[in-house]
Amino acid sequence: MKYTPKFLRGMLLSMIRKMGEHPEQYVRQPGRDFTRPRTLTFETVISLLLTMSENSIGKILIGRFQNSEKTPSASAFVQQRQKLLPAALETLFHRFTALLRPGKTFRGHRLLAVDGSSLKSAAYPEDPASYRPGTPRQHGWNLWHMNALFDLENGIYTDLIVQKEHEKNECSALCQMADRSRVSGKVILLADRNYESCNNLAHLEKRNWNYLIRIRDKARGIAYGMPLPDQLEFDIPLKLTLGRLTPRQLETRGIAVPKSYYRIPPTMTFDFLESNSPDFYEISFRVVRLQTDSGNTETLITNLDPDRFPLAALKALYARRWGIETSFRSLKYAVGLIHLHAKKPDLVLQEVFASFLIFNFTQAAAWAVDASQGTAKYKRHVNFSDAVFACCAFLRRSAADPLLLLRRRLLPLRPGRTAPRPKITGNRISACYASAR
Repeated sequence: MKYTPKFLRGMLLSMIRKMGEHPEQYVRQPGRDFTRPRTLTFETVISLLLTMSENSIGKILIGRFQNSEKTPSASAFVQQRQKLLPAALETLFHRFTALLRPGKTFRGHRLLAVDGSSLKSAAYPEDPASYRPGTPRQHGWNLWHMNALFDLENGIYTDLIVQKEHEKNECSALCQMADRSRVSGKVILLADRNYESCNNLAHLEKRNWNYLIRIRDKARGIAYGMPLPDQLEFDIPLKLTLGRLTPRQLETRGIAVPKSYYRIPPTMTFDFLESNSPDFYEISFRVVRLQTDSGNTETLITNLDPDRFPLAALKALYARRWGIETSFRSLKYAVGLIHLHAKKPDLVLQEVFASFLIFNFTQAAAWAVDASQGTAKYKRHVNFSDAVFACCAFLRRSAADPLLLLRRRLLPLRPGRTAPRPKITGNRISACYASAR
């Protein structure tokens, strides 16, 4: 299926229209909210939330209603959006993403990366779960943690869970996203050090997903009870029998202690064994150590086949995880997620899910562009910032189908380019990262 911008817009507007036919599922006061005829209807409010730029709400409304004397006020828009539950935009994001059928794979696998990113909003002390008071010389703020699954080959987010700063739990979010995922077929999940957990491994194996997860390696000589060799690179298969009881407790109950037994501490979450249960849970994976191009080493665990994925293949595969980091940069700066217009929790969630949906809409629209190399020296890809601007204008119906424009706005891909990560203080934002919405 060819996902042209015109097709995607029709699919998205159809979803919004169907939701507007039964708004009682997505409003605070069913049977009352969005029942009277108004300029700012259910569909109009959703559309405005999706295409909001970094401008003030007043200017956004003036642009949308083309300087009409019937342009609603900013106060009227805020009152209307407060009637919506966060589930409205969340449901729309999941429904739209579920209908996308990306075609690119990595050796027959969907390549997913999981990671989290923080997002600041204006101070709202009434929400202590996300509020940070700051210092005597600094304003407070609210902090949100976005946990996302990202399809590295196709460039879209497949799932999202937003948590408040003082309630965040990345491992719990990963388990929840893996359990409810609609991604079918073979999957390889890439994750950084924060996701090293037996509970995560068990949930992934239950879904028949492969994984490649970096583990903490600072002066680490033992992993899951097994001594690690003092070598720059190694590949060791490991089979563990997990349990809740200590070896002494097992012997007291007349239960033989299995070989390669690893006790899960009482403070560690493991959803497949009850506390004080004498049962066991077996799990197998490889512990590998790689030497990077910079001379450092990284230790990872994986359940990938060693014949198809030797050390060299794992090194190249894990390097692709950086794609989710650059996607967060595009989401915050090109899509403009850092320019929030709200501070109340429910309204912040509206804008977060709206931004993720626009990101996926733009990436799916770029699939229709033939970016083959041709006579060019480098492979090319669509200019994402220009694509966001063009797609949002197309959704507002203030511009024509952007497909021809996207075909002309291609940037070269230069593999192997590296640059040191800058250490930036303060909140300075380069003009290169101006919001494209």
